[in-house]
Amino acid sequence: MPTPSHRVVFERAANRIVGPFARIDPNDWPLSTISPSEVLWRYMSYSKFEDILIKSALYFSRPDQFEDPFEGRFSPANASKMSLSDQAFYSAYKNIAPHSAQSEGGNEVHRRCVFISCWHRNTKENRMMWDAYTRKSGAESVVITSSANALLRFLPKEIMKSPLKYHDHDFPRTKFSHNALFFYKPSEYGFEREFRLLRGLQPNESVSFDDPKDRGRYASITLRKIIHRVITHPKATRDFKLRVDGMLQKFLKHIKREDSSLVV
Repeated sequence: MPTPSHRVVFERAANRIVGPFARIDPNDWPLSTISPSEVLWRYMSYSKFEDILIKSALYFSRPDQFEDPFEGRFSPANASKMSLSDQAFYSAYKNIAPHSAQSEGGNEVHRRCVFISCWHRNTKENRMMWDAYTRKSGAESVVITSSANALLRFLPKEIMKSPLKYHDHDFPRTKFSHNALFFYKPSEYGFEREFRLLRGLQPNESVSFDDPKDRGRYASITLRKIIHRVITHPKATRDFKLRVDGMLQKFLKHIKREDSSLVV
């Protein structure tokens, strides 16, 4: 998506713009597009792979459960400075207060009300991603591939889809919308090269913050349109490979499992 040039306050009740246009600095904008042909990878345990096939659905996790403490939050730099886009906006709208402790509280609630699926952008397998995302499941893990085109075409339109913007800790984030902060990531996670899917709560849907069973949501998919390849872990045993073969024979007969191309 192209970077918008300005932002403005819009009164929905009156269906009209109620203030001046404030310039958006392109470097602040977190959302972007990638080539439809780009290959996307999702590394996972066998149990998660089995869950996708049995349910014909992708699982989306609550970001307040992620390792990165800044998911859906402002960066440390926001405590001492504003982005150029925020400087322009609050200069144009002096009657609107900048971010406060109250808005931080709103961010904390919102972190529990959206759900995320993370995909890796690459042309080949990545050992760092195997290590990072299959630490608990070890050799009983797989990676599936899809394409940007498949996720854009065959997932619901209301799901946000964008690569992330990676930045240093001295970079202030800009809350362009309720979900914008979820598309920034500290630069130390840059190796992930993440393409992110974000699903919000649906109408009449609620979430129980303290229920350990209420940590995610599903989005239905057509398996053959989303899953293009299935590759087993570099250290996968023969028995495990046969188990994966059995699942593919049952749910995705047109796909032949592949051995990892990485040397153990």
